[in-house]
Amino acid sequence: MASKRRGGVAPYVALLVAVIIFVPVVRDFVADLVGPLVELLKDANPFGG
Repeated sequence: MASKRRGGVAPYVALLVAVIIFVPVVRDFVADLVGPLVELLKDANPFGG
């Protein structure tokens, strides 16, 4: 009987977050992608701001 692997997504998310935090090139790339999205969400906020 084959053993079941009980992984999940959590290790991959943790690895991705660690790479974003500790690798400056990746951090700058993610900041360039997320920056305009945050500004767009601020403009679309119905509660003011």
